[in-house]
Amino acid sequence: MEFPQVSPDHTHHIFEGCPIYAKRFKKVGEFRFPGIAKVLDDSGAYHINFFGDALYDERYASVGDFFDDTAVVKDFNGNYFHIYDDGRIVGSEKYLWAGDFHEGIAVVYHKKYGAAHITNSGELLYGDWYFDAREFFEGKALVRDENGWLFVDKKGNAIARAKATSDNFPRGNVRFVQPDNIIPRVLSETKFDSAVILIRHAEREPFLKGEPGNSKMLTARGEKSAIDFGKAVPEIKASYSSPMTRCVRTAELIAGKNTPTTMLGDPGAFIFNNAMSHEFYVKNPTKTSILRYVKDGVLPGHYPIKEGAQRLFEFLKSVAEDGVVLCVTHDAFTAAFISETTGYDFTDDWVGFLEGCILFRRGDKWSIWWKGEETEL
Repeated sequence: MEFPQVSPDHTHHIFEGCPIYAKRFKKVGEFRFPGIAKVLDDSGAYHINFFGDALYDERYASVGDFFDDTAVVKDFNGNYFHIYDDGRIVGSEKYLWAGDFHEGIAVVYHKKYGAAHITNSGELLYGDWYFDAREFFEGKALVRDENGWLFVDKKGNAIARAKATSDNFPRGNVRFVQPDNIIPRVLSETKFDSAVILIRHAEREPFLKGEPGNSKMLTARGEKSAIDFGKAVPEIKASYSSPMTRCVRTAELIAGKNTPTTMLGDPGAFIFNNAMSHEFYVKNPTKTSILRYVKDGVLPGHYPIKEGAQRLFEFLKSVAEDGVVLCVTHDAFTAAFISETTGYDFTDDWVGFLEGCILFRRGDKWSIWWKGEETEL
C-alpha cells in the first residue's frame, strides 16, 4: 500500500501532489502502518488518520511513531509512557524514559526502581530492575548491574557477562533490589491468638496484549520464592486460595495443602458480576482501576468497596484458627482491601508478588498489619 507523503513544507500530507485534508499543522511526520501519522500543532503533539482527524483527545509534548500497535509519548511534565492507537495508556506507570516496542518488549527507566523491560500490556517482563538496559535482539538483551554489563534472556535469567556497550549512554543511577519478605519475621516476633496472611501469589508469567490471563503459570523464580516463604513462616494450620492456577500453586508450595475458594478470586469478595468486571479489567490497567475504585467507591461489576472489603474481612475471620492461616489472592483484591481498611495510598506503590497484609486476632479484637504498622479493625 502506498501512503500519502509529507508536503514540502511539512505542514500536511499529499497524495499524487494533492492535499488529502484541509487542515495545516506546525509539523507532520510520515504515515506509518496501518495509516497513522504524528503531528504537532498549537495544542501539542498527537496522531492523526488519513482524514487529518485526531485519533484521541489527549495532547502531548512529543509523540513517537507506532510500533507493535503502541507509541511512546512524552507528557508536558516530562514523563514518558506508551499509548495504544485509541489513546489508552499502556499499563499504569510513567517513566523517566521509554523506548519503542519491538516484538512486544520495550526498555523503560523508572525514577525509583531503575531500568527494565516491559511487555505491551505494561507489565514487567521479569522480576528485576537494573541501572541500564538495552533492546532485545535474538532473544537476549544487555543490562547493567553492580558488576557491569551482562546479557539476560526474556525470563530475566543471566546468560553471560559482557563488555561495556559501544553506544555509551547509560541513563540509570538507581537499581531496585527486592528486599527479603518480612512477613515471616513479623509472625515470629508478634504475639497473637490467630493470624491470617493475605498475600498476592508468587511471581507469574507476564501478561502480553491480547493474551488470556487465567492460565498464567508461576515462573521458576516464583516457585522458588514460594517454597522459601513456606520454609520461613511458622506452621500453617490451613490454606485457602483463589481457584486460578497461579494462586493454587503458590498456596500449595507454601503450605503443602490448599482449599480453593471463589471468595479470594474468580470472582472474589469484591465482585458480583464476573463477566462485567473482566471486560472492564481487559480495557483498563489493574492499578489504575483499583485507584479509581478506592477513590469513587464503585467499579463496574463490583460491590461498593466498603461492602466488598467487609465481605472479605468476614471470610478471613471465618477461616481463622488458633495459629497461622494462609490466604492467597490477587493484587487487585489485596490492594483494595488494604486501602479500604488502612487508608494506604497506592498511587506511587503497589502490592508485589508474595506481598500482603496480616490480620491478627487477640481475644475478640482484630487488627491489620501492613508495612510495619497495625490498624485496629
